[in-house]
Amino acid sequence: MVREMRESLTEAESVYLTAFEGLSVAEATELRGLVIEAGGRMQVVKNRLLKIAVEGTEYEAIGNLLSGPNAVTYCGADPIEPLKVLAEFAEGHNQPAVKAGVVEGQLLSPEQLEKLSKVPGRDQLIAGVVGGFAGPINDLVFTLGGVVSELVFTLQAVAEERGGAEAA
Repeated sequence: MVREMRESLTEAESVYLTAFEGLSVAEATELRGLVIEAGGRMQVVKNRLLKIAVEGTEYEAIGNLLSGPNAVTYCGADPIEPLKVLAEFAEGHNQPAVKAGVVEGQLLSPEQLEKLSKVPGRDQLIAGVVGGFAGPINDLVFTLGGVVSELVFTLQAVAEERGGAEAA
């Protein structure tokens, strides 16, 4: 179990520690599913085993915060989407906020995590950047299309005029 947790910690880009109590089986299953959809993986852990697993890793700081029933959420490349899911679920189900998190090697407090959960996710940020580039390019293509259309109409009018002059 400790080896499995350590492997998950090694593979994770970020980790969140949440209190895991007072949820029905259905609610816990729903939360796990939402976390998976957001690109994370949630595991209910024994504090003693997690404390051993985090020793010597960049997540060692969360070992000091282990009390009560806990779950760890391991995140991939996007640390924001799983955090948003955890924060929204906690708010909607009268659960405590995320206890702590380690993002890019830094231990974050519940207050910092709350702020971070309000930041747009990776996909939203990428869409905004792509949209920022696509808008001017679309305008350029539209403008060039209009110029080409005018040129074609002008050439067609000249050709018709010359054709009419030769027939006379």
